[in-house]
Amino acid sequence: MSEQAPRPERLVALFVTVFWAAVVFAVDGLLAVILDRDPIQSDVGPYYSVFAFVIAGLVLWMLLSGTSTSRHPVWGAVGAVALVYLSFLLIAALWALPLLVEQALSPFVLTASVLAGAAVVATWASIRSLRWRRSRG
Repeated sequence: MSEQAPRPERLVALFVTVFWAAVVFAVDGLLAVILDRDPIQSDVGPYYSVFAFVIAGLVLWMLLSGTSTSRHPVWGAVGAVALVYLSFLLIAALWALPLLVEQALSPFVLTASVLAGAAVVATWASIRSLRWRRSRG
């Protein structure tokens, strides 16, 4: 009976998702200072952004978990950019229609989406490199 090595993709995906959220908050904070504007102009209260980030993080975690073992990260990265962007828009649409329009044109949402795609590529490359080193050694 052969035992396979544990596959930590889901745990790695969770850590990367939390790291993605931290980086997005930092980059969006810097972007807010540079652009001299709030990330959300509408008066929606604090729960919109928390709920939107939780849903976007869940979407990213699922994509990271699935893409980390694929042959190429391209479709996972494109999917992450699109689905994170759409998740922010979907939550905004549930909140208020003016918020949907604002978030669709927001550089903050675009930044979060692009960073999600970068997270998929970086995770894929890291796990691929780790597996390559294990197979050689």
